[in-house]
Amino acid sequence: MSQPFIDPLHRWHFTYRVQGFVLEPNPNLLIETFTSSQPLYPFAQRACRLLLHCYELTRVRLGLEHPLKEDRLLRLFLCREGKPGAEQQSNLIYLYQVSDQMPSTEWLRELTHEYGHFVLPPINSFVEPEAWANGDLGERLFGVWLLNALMANQIDPESVMGVSEVALRTYVQRAVQPLVERMAREGLSPARWRSRKRDGYEEYLALALYAEQVYGAERLGRAMRIAGGVAPDDFLNGLRESLLEPSRLKVNLLRHPAWLLLPGGARRWRVLGEARLVPDPKRPDWVRCHCPERTLLLQQVNR
Repeated sequence: MSQPFIDPLHRWHFTYRVQGFVLEPNPNLLIETFTSSQPLYPFAQRACRLLLHCYELTRVRLGLEHPLKEDRLLRLFLCREGKPGAEQQSNLIYLYQVSDQMPSTEWLRELTHEYGHFVLPPINSFVEPEAWANGDLGERLFGVWLLNALMANQIDPESVMGVSEVALRTYVQRAVQPLVERMAREGLSPARWRSRKRDGYEEYLALALYAEQVYGAERLGRAMRIAGGVAPDDFLNGLRESLLEPSRLKVNLLRHPAWLLLPGGARRWRVLGEARLVPDPKRPDWVRCHCPERTLLLQQVNR
């Protein structure tokens, strides 16, 4: 740039900028990444490319857009200064103490985490590990989706900050699948859900990740959009409403048997196929599904 860009938060000077546009239906500047260090310029390019991929995944799968408040523009600053870590404020994301020696997995984790804080509806009220859980959810959702894109040869490792397919699969197997598998095996735990500590934080993540894998990203995105608040119960109510909107609901069964969230319980749903739904008297919206197939179609009754 001919003139340094001064960031709004710290008033630091940045001399290198990468701009990311969406071209349809009209060219629109969506992302700007900044750095003051020439060796970090390639990382600014990769980060911009990664965030454009994440934007497209968010828009197509969840039906979410960048906030209109800032004309949908996100600015990312790669800083050598500051304390190690990252933060997001409004449409600004800062990564501090970065260097060209940072592991690629750390680049990917930090960027997808902070982008989750920016683009996903907030869920608040936790005291640990952090107050807002949407960053962690974004990190894990994007991890799954980017891994699938890598496996399908839709993107290359350069699109995910140089992270290999093996490394990304290892992350998903560690950070995502145990939570999803627990939810499918046990259903929602009221005790964990009420906790505002790590147990409750992880139960929210488990439910959201489970919803994406069992009911699909469209139902998850709809739940986020209609939640109407930032408490975990708001999201749960939004998910219930989202699942009740279609007259027929397709579910992916992750194990046999599997617990399913079916608002209204077993009496509200008719199985279209070979399966048996066993209600839980203590959790009216949860049923245990016995089905030999991997997918199941359910029809609402008494709508």
